[in-house]
Amino acid sequence: METPNPFLEMEPDAECPPHLKAEIFSEIDLIRDFATVTELYVGHLFGVVSVLANPAQ
Repeated sequence: METPNPFLEMEPDAECPPHLKAEIFSEIDLIRDFATVTELYVGHLFGVVSVLANPAQ
């Protein structure tokens, strides 16, 4: 006898409301923008530190 898949029972039948979907997308965009800005500053910081540590290059 085959056992039922418990993960199929967890899937909701309803859809996400449009305002909630917009909020989720805006949060994802905010996180992506923050990560980009952080990467730019940290990347430049490591470049400056490496030049200061080894000025012969």
